[in-house]
Amino acid sequence: MLAEPPRSMDPADQSATATRSVLAPFYETLVRQDETGALHPALATAWTSSADGLRWRFAIRPGLRFHDGTNCDAAAVAASLRRLIDPKAALAGSGIFREIISSVEQEAGDVVVTLRHPYAEILPLLSVTQAAIVSPRAAARGDLGRHADGTGPFVFVAWRQGKDVRAARNPAYWGPAPALDRLRWVWSPEPSVLNMALQTGDADIVDPLAPVFARLYAPGERGATVAQVRRAPGAALFWAALNTKLPPLDDSRVRRALGLAIDRDALVAGLLHGFGRPACHALTPDIAGARSCAPGEARAHLAQARALLAEAGHGSGFTIAVAVQEPEEPIAEALQAMWRGIGVTLEIRRQEAGVWVQSAFAPPEAKRRAGTGMIITSWSAPFIADLQLRPLYASVSAAPAGANLGFFSDDAVDAAINAVAEERDPAIRRQTLDDLQARLDAQAPILPLYNADTVYGVRRGVEGVTALRDGEIIVAGASLAEAALPAGGAP
Repeated sequence: MLAEPPRSMDPADQSATATRSVLAPFYETLVRQDETGALHPALATAWTSSADGLRWRFAIRPGLRFHDGTNCDAAAVAASLRRLIDPKAALAGSGIFREIISSVEQEAGDVVVTLRHPYAEILPLLSVTQAAIVSPRAAARGDLGRHADGTGPFVFVAWRQGKDVRAARNPAYWGPAPALDRLRWVWSPEPSVLNMALQTGDADIVDPLAPVFARLYAPGERGATVAQVRRAPGAALFWAALNTKLPPLDDSRVRRALGLAIDRDALVAGLLHGFGRPACHALTPDIAGARSCAPGEARAHLAQARALLAEAGHGSGFTIAVAVQEPEEPIAEALQAMWRGIGVTLEIRRQEAGVWVQSAFAPPEAKRRAGTGMIITSWSAPFIADLQLRPLYASVSAAPAGANLGFFSDDAVDAAINAVAEERDPAIRRQTLDDLQARLDAQAPILPLYNADTVYGVRRGVEGVTALRDGEIIVAGASLAEAALPAGGAP
């Protein structure tokens, strides 16, 4: 059971974590990542690259078939990837691939992917859901958004709007046969409904399980007899984007002062009930070369913050306005209380989703007129360094074009992001990333707050359920013990 319905059955036309969980049993990629981030063969059995890193050759597993019965051979794989980079296809999740991949060709039983420039993380990129291989016949038919058609261990049965998505075991699957004969996904936006479904057995798996309910399943509690809580380091990064075009936030000293006055440990304890980690720097901890919070760094340092404000000429404080949606309002209220200690007044403007999107992605002049100084939001951050940095910090990503909501612009940062993307030497990449994070720490255009863990509930007797690092829940390998609920419950 999920908190939201899927957005599409087309893996390339979505970017939502919940949707990826639904699509995972239907589709496969050339390579796959496990919960540790390690890469393994999937539809490709092996791969090699040219010395310059521009041409990648993938040997396609023989004997594959799509759910519609057509062959999944090198020609079909190449056609699927060409669709991914075709600008005419206008697929929601394909933009980054068009920027990196120049062409895709079939050569005998292999697929050759040619890049526009060296890209150090091409294999992890090709493992994400958006790069899943789809049936060219289904894509040509035009109904892939409503009817999934891949090579995975489960075949699509039905998507009933507002009700459920159903899947059945794929009898022709090339790999180990699933233990379950069917899957059914349902959803509700209410955390209490998800929790109750886990307790009553209406759902075998619930994702996410709100941290406030997690204690109900602790050892010794009544809930522990029916279900268990599982947690994994998550990709959900929460942050506050500061309007670098609006005084006094156009002064990096003021922005750094706001960051110093945040008690991130308290945010994790109070808002996440401990199910998360403070975020002090631009990259999430799972990225090789990411800076972690130093000892004591996640606590508030009010004296240093006041000194910086005084140096910037704002020792008596100031008022800024923040736009938030309802789920992020508690974060704003916590920051409001913390910043009172340095004389800063935070005006909270809670907005419904459509209005918030307009506020968040408004251009500089519109935000100046509205007096919008800050946006609080989150995203499921990919575990690829440049894909975490470019959308939030690159000049070309400034709103309304992208998610650089505070209009930050720095030529050195832009150049470093590009260098990180192309550099294949791990030592050089780490040094570049370290220098880049130090520069962003000094500029503080965004205040990282915390990373929320993936917290999900699993009924007793249900085994083989895992969570990937991006928060995607993998159920294709699940099984039910004899004492468990009947197969076919609602994940």
